[in-house]
Formats: sequence, structure tokens, C-alpha cells
Amino acid sequence: MTDELLSVLEKHARQYPGLQVRDAAKLLYQNELGPGHMIKSANDSLRRLEAELPGAPAVPFLFEDIGNGLCRLHLGGLKEREIAPATVNRFFIFTANTHQGSIAGLEEKLAVLAGACRKGDLPLPVGEVEAFIRDWSRQGYPPVSHSPEYRRLYAPAYRVVKAVFRDYFPLFDRIDALLKAGGAVNVAIDGMSGSGKSSLAALLQQIYDCNVFHMDDFFLPQAMKTPRRLSQPGGNVHHERFRREVLAPLSTGRPFCYRPFDCRSQSLGDAVCIEPKQLNIVEGAYCLHPALADAYQLRVFMQVGPETQRARILQRNGPAMYQRFLEEWVPLENMYFQAYKIKDQCDLVF
Repeated sequence: MTDELLSVLEKHARQYPGLQVRDAAKLLYQNELGPGHMIKSANDSLRRLEAELPGAPAVPFLFEDIGNGLCRLHLGGLKEREIAPATVNRFFIFTANTHQGSIAGLEEKLAVLAGACRKGDLPLPVGEVEAFIRDWSRQGYPPVSHSPEYRRLYAPAYRVVKAVFRDYFPLFDRIDALLKAGGAVNVAIDGMSGSGKSSLAALLQQIYDCNVFHMDDFFLPQAMKTPRRLSQPGGNVHHERFRREVLAPLSTGRPFCYRPFDCRSQSLGDAVCIEPKQLNIVEGAYCLHPALADAYQLRVFMQVGPETQRARILQRNGPAMYQRFLEEWVPLENMYFQAYKIKDQCDLVF
């Protein structure tokens, strides 16, 4: 924690030579406690954002790391982007609702700040830092605003959001561009086991009012697992049923139901009924099988290094299933990726 925090403090001191003690304190407050104190309601937050956007100054970067899995998203960098203010506001709300911190954690970080100033690693007067911390502590660490000097020099206009929104920002930007154009938007998230496909789909569902479909619900029944079928790249997914029961009904814009396949019982489960929505996410290996690929307006590929992949599969599925993944399912996935050049046909790769 200390090394990362010192790196963040030193970077901000270099980037903003007019940084004052209270600006460093605000940085640590955001690093530990996130942005939750700023939100009265989602609608109020959106109104403030929309009012602030036109006057936000141009900046050379969109995101700025503040450590602890958080970033400042600079509003001035949004002017040339397609992303909607409502989407950015949902980043902010999601971050406020899910980030956790503590006063004890803030106090530890303030001690790091004071120590760095004492050593001369940061260009802030140590006596002023210590006095500010004592006074702030007596007040119970209320939220602080930037110093007048910082506001005069840098006109800060940003929102604190989780770094995951920086990592996947191109995807959110592309989705919003498609949504603005009108019509149904189907997004495919294909890729390697353990690469984060399900996690990304779940994140999208937190930000958008969308449907999410999982290719794991359409694996091939045992009766159809003939040598001929399994010799076909991507043959171990029931792509015919997915096309018939999901993609075809989606194109009509009317409600429909489908039944997910349970691999353990080798049977179809209870019906899942779907209301039509403009945005639909399909996640899972094989969702870009040639029999399905024409149904999507945006294609995403997720990749992961072999060591990280093995560690994630072991943690997620346990030792017994781990071996089956490595010996059976991962080779089948790789055959499919290579045969159809899945990564090459994707719009975005993460």
C-alpha cells in the first residue's frame, strides 16, 4: 500500500506543482473513501454533471490514477467522445455504492503523507501538513474541497470512478455510439476461459438497462456429443438452439422465453422469460461461432495469459474441474479461436 500511495502522491505533485496540503489530503480522502459523500441522489448527480460538462477545461488525458483501484475521470476529455453523460454518472454512482474504505485507513495514509513530507520526498511543508491533519482529525475528517490556488491553476472538473471503467472505456464509448444511432444493439463477448467475460457482462448490466445471455446455458447435450460433432471447431455448443431460441426472437422485438441447459443434470431448466431491451449482451466462448456472428453490432474478445488463466480456473472451479478444463475444454476453445480467427474479427480486444 505504501509504495503505491507514495507513487500516486509524487506523480500528482509533479503533475500539479501548485498542489497545496488540502489538495493532497483530498487526494487521500478520495483514494480511501471514494466519491460517496458527493451523491445526494442519482438525478441530482446527473444534473450537476450535465451542468459542469460544458465548462470543463480541455485536458491531455481522460483518466488519472489515484490508487486503490480508483481514477479521476476528467470531464474535459469527454467532449470528443460518444459516451453519454448518463453513463458517466452511472460509473460514478456505481463506484460510490461499491467502494469501501474507513477512517482508520485514511489515517494510515495521512501518516504516509506526513512521513514523506518529513523526508523531503514531497514538496509540502511538514509543519503545515501535521497541523492540517490535527485540525482535520478534531473535525472528524469531513470532506474537503480543493484549495483556491489549485482551482485557479487547474480548474478541476472530474468524477472519481473505479479503474475498471478506465480499462473498458472504449467498450462503453462504442456501446453509447450504437445506442445513439437507434435500433437494437447486440454485443458479443467471446474469449478465453478465465479472461473475465462473465465479470464484464455483469459490469455492463450494472451500468445499462440490458439483457445478458450466457453461452454456458447452451452447451451441447451428451446425446449430441458425437465424434463428428466434437471434431468441428465450436461444435460443443448448441449454437443451433441459441440461434433459434434467443437470437431469432431478439430480432422481433417481442417478449420470449428460453430454457437454459444444466450440464450436471443434462436437462433443460425452468424457462427464463425476456422483455425486449435495446441493448443485449451475449457472453461466453463460442458466441461468435460463424452460425451466430452476423447477429451482433459489436464484437469483443477477452484474452488472458496462461499462468493467470490457470490460476483463475483453479480458484473458480476447484482441482477436479481444473484438470478437465486444461485437458478438454481449453483445447477445444483454442481450436475454435484458431479455426475461425475469432480474435481477428472482433472490434475490441481486452
